Amino acid sequence: MRSEEVTGLGTITCNGHEIPYTVIYSDRRKSWAVEVKTDASVIVRMPQNIPPEKVRTLVETKSEWIAYQVQKYSSRPQIIRRYTDGETLPFLGREYPVIRRTGSPAKAEFTDGRFLITIPDGFTETDQTAIARDLIIMLYRRIGTAPLEEIILQYAPLAEVVPPRLRIRLQERKWGCCTPKNGIIINARILLAPKIVAEYIVVHELAHLRFRHHQKTFWNEVERLMPGYRNAEAILKTDGWQFVF
Repeated sequence: MRSEEVTGLGTITCNGHEIPYTVIYSDRRKSWAVEVKTDASVIVRMPQNIPPEKVRTLVETKSEWIAYQVQKYSSRPQIIRRYTDGETLPFLGREYPVIRRTGSPAKAEFTDGRFLITIPDGFTETDQTAIARDLIIMLYRRIGTAPLEEIILQYAPLAEVVPPRLRIRLQERKWGCCTPKNGIIINARILLAPKIVAEYIVVHELAHLRFRHHQKTFWNEVERLMPGYRNAEAILKTDGWQFVF
């Protein structure tokens, strides 16, 4: 398994703006790479034992490209959800209306094709929104289990792996990951994406149960299992920033 070490933040300056970046070292890397995520964060991946001064020098050679990408992603409209009547929430490619009411206990349900949110009286609007968000995230983790496990059961035999234990968590960066004991963790945000994207993330992690890297053999396995995976990957790269609670 690849060993990685997150070493913290550095900064570069371009056109008068300071841009932070996170450096991740890996003992499996032979070359360096820089990536600007759709949330405008900058990740620099480096081989081990490259000193910070050298990292900064290398990153500065890409400063104009980094600044352009950061500006592009930062200028996107912010997704703001208040979880009130009249809004809709996506679930695996379909939009469903939200109904919020006052009552007790606090809960969120999905019934008759609607998200029903109940919040006790006496909270500010800001607190109501925060409570509603937490309730919806917990609900997505519950109702998302069945469709994701269905995908696991579909692909695990093809991948020649034992169906792994599934856990759904809210994660800021990773869409999915494997655990040391034949399990997979899927980001709850993927349930906001079209089903083909959720299918791809599950297939990606199933392939990782045999190939714990991103080398050619891994991608060959992903393509064998899901020949159209690039379409899903393109959606994720283009629209992943929208999949937020």
